[in-house]
Amino acid sequence: RRCQHLLQQGNYVADVCYFIGEDAPLMTGVRDPELSDGYAFDYINAGVILNNLQVENGRFVLPNGMSYGLMVLPPLNTMRPELLSKLEALVKQGGKIFGDPPVKSPSLQNYPESDSLVKQLASKMWGMNSSNFITYGNGTIVKDQDLEKTLSELNIQKDVEIKNSKSVLWTHRSLPKMEIYFLTNQSDEEVSINPSFRVQGLKPQLWDPMTGEIRKLNEFSEKNGRIQVPIKFEPLQSWFIVFSNAELNQGANYTQNFPETTVVQKLKNPWSVEFINKSLGPKESVILPELSDWTTNEDENIKYYSGTAVYKSSFNFEKSENQENLFIDLGNVGVMASIKINGIPLGTTWIYPYQLKATKAIKDGENTIEVEVVNVWRNQLTKDNRLNKDERSTWVLVDKFTPEEALIPSGLIGPVVIKGFNKHSKN
Repeated sequence: RRCQHLLQQGNYVADVCYFIGEDAPLMTGVRDPELSDGYAFDYINAGVILNNLQVENGRFVLPNGMSYGLMVLPPLNTMRPELLSKLEALVKQGGKIFGDPPVKSPSLQNYPESDSLVKQLASKMWGMNSSNFITYGNGTIVKDQDLEKTLSELNIQKDVEIKNSKSVLWTHRSLPKMEIYFLTNQSDEEVSINPSFRVQGLKPQLWDPMTGEIRKLNEFSEKNGRIQVPIKFEPLQSWFIVFSNAELNQGANYTQNFPETTVVQKLKNPWSVEFINKSLGPKESVILPELSDWTTNEDENIKYYSGTAVYKSSFNFEKSENQENLFIDLGNVGVMASIKINGIPLGTTWIYPYQLKATKAIKDGENTIEVEVVNVWRNQLTKDNRLNKDERSTWVLVDKFTPEEALIPSGLIGPVVIKGFNKHSKN
């Protein structure tokens, strides 16, 4: 919900719009040439160009506020004369287009006069000029040139510049006095980047869509109309980097953007595990001296169990004055877990890192911990595929399961530790 809300604010920011052409039916287009990293794109069709597109301050602008610095024409040699006429007017006003001239109309309407009009307009705009850059009115027509070089020469800077990382994707929304960037690590590895954003005069904030926490990012530098911010991601983690000058009276305030957490304590006591669905799992609670993946258990009722299980244990804790912002880190979970400390719900976690804030729940002395884990039902379906139909406890309309397929890691796999920040990390 948080992601959906933020990604509907303001307008999507795209530097390039690709005209999809006039062939029918078309719902999208090609990107030829492909846009280089650091820029975002959009598609635009003939109807929008004819009825809605204008030019303001050298950019193509739509009534809702969307704007583009450059329009890329598709690798086609056709365009209706009325559309080419509208493009000519837009370029005269300051618009910039990239591509080769059309030579005829794709329509038989008013043929052959339509083809003659297209040739006349194309000759007028592109002419016999051998230059790659053609000045036409207040605008520019570019042909036979690298697209990234074109953007550079048109002074359209990269929106986001990320070096040495192909695993981080991004999108950008803009509204008055606020720029919203959504960055997501698509890899299973930790990633540290130092991206620069095409933003100036605003201060960066970190908005965590998982927890709703908002805090300042105090490590950043501003130079040449760009702001550079060090950012760290856990595997498959996402952040909103929001630029604003609004004052924040909430969230932690660290000297470093992402201070290192330290392991304060590892939970070593045995765990009592109750498998809630007694028809599939063990009838009695199971004592586990150490945490492990259900699928590695010798008991088939645990190995193939699908459903809910509740883990209970205890630990003794002594708080230190140099520690704050304590977290319970579950290590690895298959696939979702809700945590209670001393009966106080901390919340639910279903993606890495499987950790939740526990500062207010952990106390000095003896503590209890309860972790409710739910996995997917694929493992039980895999087991049932080995049984006769009258012995199965599950069934599906489309059965593509095989007894040989790999089981999905399940349960509280751990290790479960308590982590914290040291106070010296905080302003």
